[in-house]
Amino acid sequence: MTLNNIQPRPNYTSSFIQEPFFSKMQRFDKYGGIFIPVLSNEDKKADFITIDKNNTKDFSLHETERVNSLLVKNLSNKPLLVLNGEIFDGAKQDRVANETVLVPANSSLEIKVSCVEQGRWAYKTRAFSRGKNMFNYHSKGVKDLHNNSAKHNQPSGSVQDNVWRSIRDKQTRMGVSSNTGSVNDTYMRFDETLSHLREEIIEECNQMGLLVMIPGKYIGLDLFVNNETFRKYKDRLYKSHLIELLDNNQRNLRYPENKINSFMLQLMYGKEVINPKELGVEYSIYERDCQITSNALVFNNDLIHLTAIQNMERRYAR
Repeated sequence: MTLNNIQPRPNYTSSFIQEPFFSKMQRFDKYGGIFIPVLSNEDKKADFITIDKNNTKDFSLHETERVNSLLVKNLSNKPLLVLNGEIFDGAKQDRVANETVLVPANSSLEIKVSCVEQGRWAYKTRAFSRGKNMFNYHSKGVKDLHNNSAKHNQPSGSVQDNVWRSIRDKQTRMGVSSNTGSVNDTYMRFDETLSHLREEIIEECNQMGLLVMIPGKYIGLDLFVNNETFRKYKDRLYKSHLIELLDNNQRNLRYPENKINSFMLQLMYGKEVINPKELGVEYSIYERDCQITSNALVFNNDLIHLTAIQNMERRYAR
């Protein structure tokens, strides 16, 4: 990264990533990779609900006439959070949310999605349900890079085609057989190993996010408004990174701090595009040369969710 790639003053995203602080690095030496809890001394309130298996009466998820959209009905008296990377199972194909959004109380909203099950076009169920998994993190990053490239008027190709390619290539490398090309089959194939790795992860009581670095592959960051919200997503978020550890061939962890600092600097000074939402505002960053992209959803001046990735492979799909 050169100074020409960043703007002279901090962007709006920077205001949300300066106060949180990193905990100690946890190294997965057998596979290569670093997990770092992100902590905060603030305890902000969050007056919204999430898509949870315990509150299914508060929302419903349905097909629309467009494959790349999904209808979310919020039946509650509070906004409903839909997280970028959440998988929705059922209907004619499993889908993944392309962006983080808040659906207003007692209303319906079409959200942007991508298909993560290329080989099925027949009803499994009439409506969708919350998936057991989130999109594996690098494939989610592929999706976000292409999605944000269009927002920054630098379109780089079909989001859907690259999502399917990323899933297909990963399954080929990992020896996963899937009749429908479902991303869920990748998780199922390694379920026992992922469960054991999950038990090794060290958590902090005031954790509100996570930074992961897998050498030669990516640096990924997720921040949430508070620890309570992070806890609702943490297990699926951890798995989305752990599945990438199993698909990693590099073990070089020299000077990870330098790469992480450079990544954070780009997030603080990168050029933003502002996208108003039904509730809140999204701030997105896209740097083609650095292969960095991020999306921050802000509501009432509070960060609801920030997700960011740097693809270290110098190409989109892996």
